[in-house]
Amino acid sequence: MKTPVLLMTFNRAAYTRKVFEKIKEAKIKKLYVANDAPREGNVNDKKNRDQIRAMLKEIDWDCELNTLFHENNCGNGFGPVAAINWAFEKEDRLIILEDDCVPSLPFFPFCEFCLDKYEKDLRIWQVVGRSHWGGASFFEDQDYIFSYFGHTLGWATWKNRWKHFDIQMSKWESFCQAGGFYNMFPYNQAKILTERLNVLKKRPINSWDARWGFAIRSNSGLSIVPAKNLIHNIGVFGAHSSGKITRVHKLLAEDDFQVENEPQFIMVNREYETYHFDNHIKTNLGQRSLVRRFLGRTKGFLVKNDILNIK
Repeated sequence: MKTPVLLMTFNRAAYTRKVFEKIKEAKIKKLYVANDAPREGNVNDKKNRDQIRAMLKEIDWDCELNTLFHENNCGNGFGPVAAINWAFEKEDRLIILEDDCVPSLPFFPFCEFCLDKYEKDLRIWQVVGRSHWGGASFFEDQDYIFSYFGHTLGWATWKNRWKHFDIQMSKWESFCQAGGFYNMFPYNQAKILTERLNVLKKRPINSWDARWGFAIRSNSGLSIVPAKNLIHNIGVFGAHSSGKITRVHKLLAEDDFQVENEPQFIMVNREYETYHFDNHIKTNLGQRSLVRRFLGRTKGFLVKNDILNIK
């Protein structure tokens, strides 16, 4: 592995431990670790920071370690962005993990393979490890696909793509005036995404991932999605978590994966786009009524061996 890994942390040392153990097992050669500062007067934040510092002293393999421990708390929006900007001051590509995204070992070589292969193809903006429909017919003859929807729960990108990121989304209004998502997606999908980002744009900045998604889609960028899920999200507790185990946390990372069958063409898989939007994105955005959610679950059972042809 020649690709550097950035691990972004805050106050969840127990979660960080699980991610760190995978990094240790993969023997990552170059590691960047960023830690947001404790909130003023928060003893638990400081305790966890101390535990993370101690954890890094366990590095006993050939590894170049770079650390950024903020002096002031940056928050959920600016903290990760500052960490990514910091690492990209020295690197032209990164594999990026948050403290609740536990990768399987194949995640690392998969990212590196795609970063090498698509480095000069500016249609591709990120490689993701999260895959929600492994074993479905979308993947029966290819080990990854291209999508407008990629989730930053373990991902990788290049510096020349990240440079387009603007946490303020200053081009949002002009993007919408030019037709925005209605030029890219079916009407209902475009409407939901536009409404979502309209709300996000008006709120205080306490997240970054949807804003990165806007940077990608507003430049017609694509994500690479693997045929199997390579990231286990364990973040039951955290700023954007409810404290309850959900289907997001139940999706385990696969240890048996490698690229053997590549796509013949670089094009969006519409069947995947529609299914993923209706059964994951809309649910996460709270767009489905209770009746629709019930019908969606029922449909899930019915299509399991039919439309999706899950093996």
